[in-house]
Amino acid sequence: MREKKSEYTQFCQRCKRGTNITSMSMFNTQICCSKCIERERAHPDFPKAREAEQKSIENGDYNYSGIGLPADL
Repeated sequence: MREKKSEYTQFCQRCKRGTNITSMSMFNTQICCSKCIERERAHPDFPKAREAEQKSIENGDYNYSGIGLPADL
């Protein structure tokens, strides 16, 4: 018997491609595909975004909205 393919396709909010795997950006609240997240992690400002998220959580703010998307992403 053939396995049924998922009928639910998500779309990356950054590049608009269809995907089955998504993650939330560290720079803003976009839900992104793995390729966009990979590019994001290679960005020089990524460590600052991770640090800002950690501080947000330590201060009890679990609704981290990011430090802003860099123009070159």
